[in-house]
Amino acid sequence: MWCLVVALIWTPAVHAEDASSLDSTLNDIHERFPNEIASDALYRAALEGVARHLGEVMGVDGNRVLTADESSDQEAWLEGQRNGIGAEFSIVAGRGVVITEVFDQGPASEAGVEVGDLVVSMNDHPFTGQTAPGIHAHVSGCKGKSAVLDVRRSDGSIRRLSVLRGAYRLPPVRTSSTNRAVPVARVPFFGKGSSNAIAQFLQAQGNAQAVVIDLRDNEGGSLDEVIAAADLFLDPGSIIVNRGRDRSNMEPVTASNAAQWARDVVVLVNRGTTGVAEAFAAALKDNGRGVLVGTRSAGRAVDSSVYPAGRGLVMQVADIHLSSPSGLTWSKRGLIPNVVVESTGLSIPLGTMTVPPDLQRDTAIRLISTSRER
Repeated sequence: MWCLVVALIWTPAVHAEDASSLDSTLNDIHERFPNEIASDALYRAALEGVARHLGEVMGVDGNRVLTADESSDQEAWLEGQRNGIGAEFSIVAGRGVVITEVFDQGPASEAGVEVGDLVVSMNDHPFTGQTAPGIHAHVSGCKGKSAVLDVRRSDGSIRRLSVLRGAYRLPPVRTSSTNRAVPVARVPFFGKGSSNAIAQFLQAQGNAQAVVIDLRDNEGGSLDEVIAAADLFLDPGSIIVNRGRDRSNMEPVTASNAAQWARDVVVLVNRGTTGVAEAFAAALKDNGRGVLVGTRSAGRAVDSSVYPAGRGLVMQVADIHLSSPSGLTWSKRGLIPNVVVESTGLSIPLGTMTVPPDLQRDTAIRLISTSRER
């Protein structure tokens, strides 16, 4: 899965003579190669070259040229629309993949896939004896319209399930409580409604003394949603993030409302925590409002804007630098957690169909429990 932030922030001035010269040059080229290349394809290729160059200037990848339909897909992405089988899993080396979540009304749910199922084979490719990278490579490479899963159930029975890939909705926040009654909010992306969903999660916690915000594999999203979400935890005037098109002239964005949650917070991050999601984690860490647990984050300290490009196309360009409240950038190096915990592959005894232990989440819970005992 991937993420590019859609934020209509600034549109550059385009000089008419410059645009006219570009069109004239492209038309001349098209006239000389009438059978080899279409005019619109040439125009798009020129824009993609511009996008690549701007990415080199910013030191990032991911700039794109999109059609109107592709741009609409990005909007749908921010609303949680996804396409796939609608399930999450953990890899168990030598065994297969354990289904850890099945999304309501998604393809996997409709096919009968259940949490705790151990997928021992996919499309007649057995996972027994395979390394974790090998299993991941095979699962990632299965891009067909359907997938045939051989699953082992808790009673030891094997079932063959055919899952048709299709649309499903990924909720902006998924909540759970551990056996120690520690509330956990899993935030997979910052899309439309994410900050409101986090606010509702916090309001529902009653007498809980701490919460865990799980940003592992958070794909980024809307910086506006990140700012609104961070504002729930910070005092008015606290810097949430610094941003600007010039690293030497960054402007702070500050919290404006009274903190909704003033109790303890632990934030889980990993290499998949990227972009504006890193800004949220940095805001809580730098302001002393949250402890980061996990592994180093992705290191993408930019936000993107959308520019109309003519002929029904738009350009998505990373053009806004971001830095933490302390003024430090996490570009390339990522955010370093307060407590580093690698997520290692653990062996699971044959016949045990439970979800693998979550070392990073369990560490966060132990930190919370330890702080209560002091």
